[in-house]
Amino acid sequence: MFKDISTEDRSIQKFKTHKQYTFTNSDTGSGIFGLEGISGSFHNFLTDSAASQSFGVYNAESKSFGEPWHTWYSHGTFFKLPLYYQIRNCYYQYDQVPNPKSATTRFPLYTAGNWSRKWPHGRENWQSINPRELHGTVNVISIPQKYFGEEVKPYSVKILDDSTDVTIDLRDDGHGQLYDYAYSSSFAAGTPDSDHSGSCVGNVFYEHGIVTITDTGSYTNVGLGTGVDGWSITYKATKSAYEYQYICSVGEYQFNGTTNPSAVVGRSGSIYIPQGAQYINGPTAENPPQYEATIDLMLPPASSSYKMSYSPGFRYQNFTTGSAFGTYVTNIGLYNDNNELLAIAKLSNPIKNDRDLALSFLVRFDS
Repeated sequence: MFKDISTEDRSIQKFKTHKQYTFTNSDTGSGIFGLEGISGSFHNFLTDSAASQSFGVYNAESKSFGEPWHTWYSHGTFFKLPLYYQIRNCYYQYDQVPNPKSATTRFPLYTAGNWSRKWPHGRENWQSINPRELHGTVNVISIPQKYFGEEVKPYSVKILDDSTDVTIDLRDDGHGQLYDYAYSSSFAAGTPDSDHSGSCVGNVFYEHGIVTITDTGSYTNVGLGTGVDGWSITYKATKSAYEYQYICSVGEYQFNGTTNPSAVVGRSGSIYIPQGAQYINGPTAENPPQYEATIDLMLPPASSSYKMSYSPGFRYQNFTTGSAFGTYVTNIGLYNDNNELLAIAKLSNPIKNDRDLALSFLVRFDS
């Protein structure tokens, strides 16, 4: 018994879910790294002598006698010079797209991601957002994509750092800027102090899981783990989910039949298993089971006989013809065009399908 669901009775709604994570500088095994990038010249760049950071266990081996040793760290080695230029070229180089807010200031290049987050965006007051600035160094906290999903949720980033005597608390403003929470009033007003407290100290690139600290003053060591207790970052990951909603309508005099064997005379040809019938257990290679007929694969030989045929019922019991008899809805199956079962909705209580009444069932589930 099938019935099509009209397009008007189908609904798919997309919504975002969020999960909060907290990582510290000790979680490098999960791929959470606090890295330092330094500008400079690439002339005669040699990995053996270039400034770098290594994480994990040191390993060394020689493939054969007389060959040089191959060394590596289990979590990886990151070179500071290439990191700096990677960050600069991805996020702090300015492109040639005209800026509708200014005739002189261009948008910084923003590789991939959400175009609406080209800098600046989201605020009516142009003066409250400072163009991105990158100096000679940059600190980078990287979050693997498996830990932030589609993007880091704006307004959710919080960094605590103990690289100084006072715990530094950095937050994101939801528009990709990091600020010191202790100077949130000055930052919101766009009036930083003479020592730049209350100004933008870094950026968050939500779609890439990249956090940068670009201020070279009091925040030089944030994210590098130089303090007594290191640093931690708290944020919320984002994943899109979908809510499916179907209205399953049952009209008058629809779905009033039943396929329950108990409603048929003779119980629809039920099979009789004789007393003493046993399955063969524990066959071995030396004593394999012997089957005389195909039916023995289902019901092995027994000490009594039973019918080898199936007699379907053809007449309903008398109680099904009364006016009080009605079918009950207990489960609703959703099928595709190939009649393949995709989902089952189970009712908490059976609902009687009265012949003279129309019913509607709302099936809703998430994925």
